[in-house]
Amino acid sequence: MLQGWTQKDLAVASNLSQSAIGNYESGQRLQPSSDALIKLTRALRVSPMWLSTGEGPMLNSGYADPPAAKAGDNAAPPAWPFESVSYATYARLSSQEKRQIELVLAAYIKARGE
Repeated sequence: MLQGWTQKDLAVASNLSQSAIGNYESGQRLQPSSDALIKLTRALRVSPMWLSTGEGPMLNSGYADPPAAKAGDNAAPPAWPFESVSYATYARLSSQEKRQIELVLAAYIKARGE
C-alpha cells in the first residue's frame, strides 16, 4: 500500500509470483522463504525484521535516502508516480523501450527549464 502497487506490481518488482504475494497477504502463507524475504525487502525497501515479525523500524536503513530527503528523515520511499501506467506494465518493456521513455521524460523536463 505504501508504494501504491497492486499485487501484480509487487510480484514484478520482487520477481515473485502474484499468487505468492496473494498468499502472503491473505495469510495462507505465513512466512516467506529467506530468498523471498530478501526479494520482498529489496522491492519494498523495508527492514527484513519488520517484514517478518512486525518489530523494529519499518524502513531499511541500508538504503540511501533519496537526494531530496534530509539526513534522519524517515519518510517512506516514493510510490510509483504514474496513474495511467502500472509498474508491472513498465517492467515488461525492453531495456531499449525504457531508455527511450527516460530520454523523452528528460527532454520534457529540460524543456520546462527544470
